[in-house]
Amino acid sequence: MKKRLAGAAALLLVVVFLSGSVLAAEKIVLQKYPGLKIGFTTANFLQALPVSLDNSKVAVDFAYSNGFSWIEIRDPNASLTLSECKELAAYAKARGIEMSYAVVIGLLDETYWEIISRAIPNAAVFEGPRTIRSTAGGSEFSLDSKKQGWNLNELYKAVKTANRAANMAKASGLQYVVEHAWEMLKGDGVSTFGFTELFANANSNLKWQMDMANFFATSRVVTKPEDAKAFLEKNVGRLGYSHLKSSSPEHKTTDVLQENELALAAIFDIIAKNKINYVAIELTQKKGFDECAANLMKSIDFLKKNY
Repeated sequence: MKKRLAGAAALLLVVVFLSGSVLAAEKIVLQKYPGLKIGFTTANFLQALPVSLDNSKVAVDFAYSNGFSWIEIRDPNASLTLSECKELAAYAKARGIEMSYAVVIGLLDETYWEIISRAIPNAAVFEGPRTIRSTAGGSEFSLDSKKQGWNLNELYKAVKTANRAANMAKASGLQYVVEHAWEMLKGDGVSTFGFTELFANANSNLKWQMDMANFFATSRVVTKPEDAKAFLEKNVGRLGYSHLKSSSPEHKTTDVLQENELALAAIFDIIAKNKINYVAIELTQKKGFDECAANLMKSIDFLKKNY
């Protein structure tokens, strides 16, 4: 009965939002981890809400009416203009929603500097974790389904690019964070190199953005849970924020949050202790807004019940 009532309440919130009424909701607070700021990434909605100023405002209204603290705006190619980002930042601030800005570009991609040069000024206008995010790996992996890590020359280029971008971000009052994805967590140190080697060789201005499921469901070499936890414990001081996403035992990302291959409680314990409190829910994308919204609210029910 409680589950049915919780589900009905979640769907009611979605229906109220879709009907055009935008009402403030109490912020989502987890009983065991009250310091965590629960948000979501607009990557969840990219099929239903392609990147635009108006669609980004829809995401802000959804966050406002459902109790989320913040949003990661996913603008893959930095297509929003600086003036649009300023307007969006003011719109979110008026509703008490914090924001961060994220692009989808790898350190070795040909268009990296074109995109990141627009992204850093855009990111600087938002109040929140004060980050500019990209992926670490890019087209070198998407174009080669068998590639597992970088060779030495690629690692050198990636480190050089990451250092320069991190320094630029710091000069703008931001942290440059890269997300681990396709690349292995750790290479053999001879012919293949992974996220560990990138991070170990970059300067201290480079930070990272953790995805709780990518260790297992995206990396071309599935990470052992104990290795993922060890990496987090060692590098939590350079963590900007986290994607809250689940990987199933079959190493697949899930439509709705569930238990992760590295237990969420183990992750929450570490990030809460170190006050890295920004977590953005990321789920598999769906074409319809209502399905995306419902999956988000079901995920909130899961978090409230278990944490």
